[in-house]
Amino acid sequence: MSFERFVCPRCRGELLAREQEAVCASCGTGYPQQDGILHLTAGKTGAPGFDPHYFDTLAEIEGSHFWFVVRRQVILDALRRGVPDLERRRLFDIGCGSGGLLAFLDRQGVPVEGACDAYRESLEIVRRRVAAPLVLVDEGRLPPLAPGHTLLGLFDVLEHIDDDEGTLRFLNSILAPGGVLVLTVPAHPFLFDEMDELAHHRRRYRKRDLRRLLEAAGFRVRVLSHFMSPLVPPLVVVRWLGRTLFGRTCGQERRRAEFRVVPGLNGLLRHVLTLERLWIRLAPSIPVPFGSSLVAVAAREGRP
Repeated sequence: MSFERFVCPRCRGELLAREQEAVCASCGTGYPQQDGILHLTAGKTGAPGFDPHYFDTLAEIEGSHFWFVVRRQVILDALRRGVPDLERRRLFDIGCGSGGLLAFLDRQGVPVEGACDAYRESLEIVRRRVAAPLVLVDEGRLPPLAPGHTLLGLFDVLEHIDDDEGTLRFLNSILAPGGVLVLTVPAHPFLFDEMDELAHHRRRYRKRDLRRLLEAAGFRVRVLSHFMSPLVPPLVVVRWLGRTLFGRTCGQERRRAEFRVVPGLNGLLRHVLTLERLWIRLAPSIPVPFGSSLVAVAAREGRP
């Protein structure tokens, strides 16, 4: 594994290779590689961002569940639309989860540089899916990435982070001039309820607020669109019922229900959302007015 794209998580010093570990040239701290995973950790801080016991469930369903299937196609379309020289860049996925999206993009010809996550449980699954370098990082800290990246992915991660503004400024700083960030987040703050709390979301986003955050961090927005619009009306109803009739005690059951693949309904929603995807791809000048998620492609100013 090449260490030139990473820094020491303690002092941000340069990393040097030594047998089966990386060693900081400044502070001398060693970081081991175990089973193909580099452990660049200095100690977790802050509240948890995810429940690691869900990773096995995600790995089982994300190949067929309508939400994951459509989301990955929307992201691929956004990359192809917003990054004309995509084949000359290498994607580093921050917060890769169980790796289903990363493996899909790899199969579709998107060059992959590597990925990181704060949970070893997730990286052990990803290791079976992709051959790219994997890094275990600290939860609650900025990832120990060195400047010079050309393409960063942040897929449904920003909403789990306390300081989203600072994180976007940091990501802008480690991108090379002309480097690109592609991200997805949940949309519409009015949908926020105990389901978001169970998922360890800090917030949901308005489209205009996400644009403002990206621009304030130094990005120029190339693509910004809602998606998953057919899900908003049923989400409003279901979450209203959850607040009023059923109470908060059934939240865990509702979360498990979100991960179930119901054959007939799953196929129907995939077809309906495919039509929305065609709208986004073929008529980009006519924005989707709402949706339960947002996708954005934004570039750091400057020439590559």
